[in-house]
Amino acid sequence: MSKRYRPWKIDEPMLLPATVQEFVDKDHLARFVVNLVVEEIGLEAIERVYRVDRGQPPFDPAMMTALLLYGYCNGVYSSRRIAKACRERVDFMSIVGLDPPDFRTISEFRKRHLNALSGLFGQVLRLCERAGLVKLGHVALDGTRIKANASKHKAMSYERMGKRAAELEAEVAGWMDAAAKADASEDAAFGRDKSGEEMPSWVGDKKRRAEKIRAAKAELEGEAKAAAEAERQARAEADQKREAEGRKKPGRPAAPPSEDPDAKAQKNFTDPESRIMKTKDGFIQGTSGGRRGAGDRRPWPRRQCERPTSTDADGRRGRSQHGPQAG
Repeated sequence: MSKRYRPWKIDEPMLLPATVQEFVDKDHLARFVVNLVVEEIGLEAIERVYRVDRGQPPFDPAMMTALLLYGYCNGVYSSRRIAKACRERVDFMSIVGLDPPDFRTISEFRKRHLNALSGLFGQVLRLCERAGLVKLGHVALDGTRIKANASKHKAMSYERMGKRAAELEAEVAGWMDAAAKADASEDAAFGRDKSGEEMPSWVGDKKRRAEKIRAAKAELEGEAKAAAEAERQARAEADQKREAEGRKKPGRPAAPPSEDPDAKAQKNFTDPESRIMKTKDGFIQGTSGGRRGAGDRRPWPRRQCERPTSTDADGRRGRSQHGPQAG
């Protein structure tokens, strides 16, 4: 008797649609942040900027403020990563609803209201600390209680409060600095108006996607056959040289080279010439520069992260001292 599974209902519409706040528990940090911003924090410094009624309606400043505060509390500083989370993570969806802002809107909101947001976020951290919270997301808060039953203790408490306020202000400044650096780095890497997640147009087309995958499989099979043929030729040359010298091949006969692609062989759809390669900084998707001619389409070695191997006169394979040369 076969095992029965629970139904997988990803295509079934919801008869009673849930509100986005139901995506997370009532005591979730996302709900706490929304309630804090809506009920306890004054946004006059931000809202006065939007009093001129022109252009398209902007996103609600309270929503944008809660979104940035929640992202930064969770160590997510990049505007692109925040925008992606708004589309893919239910905790972020519970803040923005089903109308997420794009990464450029998030970045511009932070830049436009940098001073106001810095003050508001510092106010939030001080408020949470005074309320006795030990931490807010990834941010540790000092929950030490301040004694007030003696003037000496009160004086020390005030001094400590001043130091702690400076520490919290430095925490917020670190958030803003990390966000600015992350956005600048990704703007340089992807382009100011690109998210870095753009997929080719064929990905969403079932027919074109199947054609692309079939073509990639055919290329992998062709490369595997070419590599096997090159290995057979190398073995044949080694055998001829050994026979000419009157020597016998030691050990058992080697298995014939396989013409099937390696199970771990990969084909990149964006840049078919690129391969996963090992560098001093780890593995990257890249190409080898300089040593190979631009029109050279000889197959790469099957183990792409290592240098090519050579065959000596006895048929033994060893590490070559040089990479592939341009033909």
